[in-house]
Amino acid sequence: MLREGLRSAIFRTGDHTLDDLLENARAKFLSHDPKTRRESLETLWDAWERLKTIDDPKKPLGISMRLNSAANEPAIIAFLEAEAKVLTKTGNEFDIRHKEVDKVPVREDRHVDYPFHRLFALIWLLLTDK
Repeated sequence: MLREGLRSAIFRTGDHTLDDLLENARAKFLSHDPKTRRESLETLWDAWERLKTIDDPKKPLGISMRLNSAANEPAIIAFLEAEAKVLTKTGNEFDIRHKEVDKVPVREDRHVDYPFHRLFALIWLLLTDK
């Protein structure tokens, strides 16, 4: 399902910038060029940060609103909240969004694939209707 979602995704979030970020991340990820595929991570994490502010410009409130609208079951919401925190931390600690010398580089294709799929799946879930 995720592969089909990646290939056929059309983003209509109501926010042109977010739609463009998501489309650019998707297109870069599907590239055969390893450098372009690594760039897809940064673009997708930029989209993630933008998504957090769609419902409210204050990120903690905005993402909380979005996560709460994704499920009715408190345990699932708690799981999604934990996943959102881990993915945000990943973007901050690895050489994805920040370029400081202490950031962990992402060099191998498989190390691009895993975090990309993980974050894309969460974003896809948060953008789809119930």
